Amino acid sequence: MSTSINPLITVATFGGQSKYSQDFQQVLTRAVQLQSLNLQNLQIQQQNAQAQQNALQSLDNTFTGLQSAVAALSNATGLASLSTSVGNPSVASVSLSAGASTGVYTLEVTNLGSRTQTVSASGFQTVNNPASQNISSASSFTLTVDGVNTSVTPAQSTLQGLVDAINGSSSLGVTASIVNVGGSSAPDYRLALQSKDLGPVSVQLNDGANDLLDTVATGTLASYKLDGLPTSITSNSDTITLSPGVTVNLLGTNTGSPTTIAINQDTTAIQKALQSFVTAYNATADQLGKSHGQSGNALQGDSVLFSAQSALHAINGYTGGSSSPLSFLGLDLDNSGHLTFNSTEFQASASQGFSALSSYLGTCTSGFIQAANSALQNLEDPVTGAIKNEEEQLTASLNNLNSTIGDQVDYINNFQQTLLTQLSQSDAAIYQLEQQNTFYEGLFNTNNKNSNGN
Repeated sequence: MSTSINPLITVATFGGQSKYSQDFQQVLTRAVQLQSLNLQNLQIQQQNAQAQQNALQSLDNTFTGLQSAVAALSNATGLASLSTSVGNPSVASVSLSAGASTGVYTLEVTNLGSRTQTVSASGFQTVNNPASQNISSASSFTLTVDGVNTSVTPAQSTLQGLVDAINGSSSLGVTASIVNVGGSSAPDYRLALQSKDLGPVSVQLNDGANDLLDTVATGTLASYKLDGLPTSITSNSDTITLSPGVTVNLLGTNTGSPTTIAINQDTTAIQKALQSFVTAYNATADQLGKSHGQSGNALQGDSVLFSAQSALHAINGYTGGSSSPLSFLGLDLDNSGHLTFNSTEFQASASQGFSALSSYLGTCTSGFIQAANSALQNLEDPVTGAIKNEEEQLTASLNNLNSTIGDQVDYINNFQQTLLTQLSQSDAAIYQLEQQNTFYEGLFNTNNKNSNGN
């Protein structure tokens, strides 16, 4: 039976025939054990390096989370700080994007507008099954939208194939569908095209011989008035731009009853972002603490811990341009090294106005956000960051150890096979001598008995 002395090495069973077979097995086992000492040392190094890598990755994850929390603070002073309200929600809805700012507008929608509707004309091929038939036998069509011609070639010569070909290109300016104008008992499927833009858009489809569409309804432009101005504004879309970053979707008319649209700014998003920042900071401090003390993890004593602690000190010790501590944001550092959020302090600062908080927080190039980002970049920069560099070094070390361990296993297995062959040869020779010795002893005993008998 084979003997395992290492998860990667198994000592072969020596199957000799001489009386020294068990001794040879012990020799083989002991020799492999001695050869495995270096392998065991390598495996210990591997385990230590893996433990360091795991602990470092856990620390890296918390600092990455802290970076995200700082980024959220930056967002909280921008678009996230804005909210919208519409006096009459049935008239319009509002969405914001980059560039939006506070403001109040009045909106009067006099016409929602409509889209041009067309349907394939009667008198051409009747389609009872759109999956196998088409309104024309042509293989290619010309679609004309407001004078712009586009060739349309369906993959399948069916009505469904024609619809798919038209809808497959978003630049054609129309959407296609199939409509049954004949009822369920005698289906008559037609091609229906609707302009994407509002207004009197001309739409036609030609199969090379005939114009295939009848106009059911000609579209009209949307119209509205802003801020009480007497002049109406027309639009070929029901989505309009009120100001940079402020988009309004027209939902209904309110002629003669303008509604108010307000873009407001408040500190709610900042407060939520600060609370999330506190959570992320404390998680990082806790993870860093796991590397200290008698029960510290595998990073204990590593120089990267000093860099990590310095980053936290740079963040919790920040003071603003007027030497205001972090308590201006409602952030207080307790004796355990954790941050707490003090809503009373925060509200006191918020009462000074949004700009006071925004100025203290700053941007990626100023204020607390810049200071926090700079401290974290010293750890997390992909090229120069202390944590990232050590992770790369540990990965390279583990790769080298894995390769060296593999080579060592191969060496021990080859050594064992060579020794096994040599011991087997020795055992065979001894066994042969034992057999000869047994033969001569028997012959001597026989001769001795014969001599005594005479």
